[in-house]
Amino acid sequence: MARITYLDPIASMTGRLSRKGARQIISRRKIYRDEYGNVLFEGNSESYIVKHPRDFDKKPLTPGERKNVETFQQAYTQFQLEKQNPERMAYWTARYRAQLDKGDPEAPIDKRTGERRIYARLDNFIRAMIQIALRKQ
Repeated sequence: MARITYLDPIASMTGRLSRKGARQIISRRKIYRDEYGNVLFEGNSESYIVKHPRDFDKKPLTPGERKNVETFQQAYTQFQLEKQNPERMAYWTARYRAQLDKGDPEAPIDKRTGERRIYARLDNFIRAMIQIALRKQ
């Protein structure tokens, strides 16, 4: 993925540049916010071309991929239940804030840094921790 530095007003542009054509260029910049809407991190501006999109009719999911998808679905369902419980959300929020300074002990190792991965979004952190727990079962 290319890293690009744009000038305003193009700096905040996201999405496809054109709907048709063989080379559909997609641009994005991730902005990570806390539960109050404050910006925690801003990702790099990215532009990429999807060269070989997967055709799931010709190449269906392998058993390992299917298991990963099912585990993610279970984690998402569990996350929706946890989100409704204020006590659990207080637990997850405290754990999330602690991992912003030092990675969570259950988080996977980031290959680039060699340290525990730090999640920029609360919802992604909760789903990842639930999914890791489900994989261990």
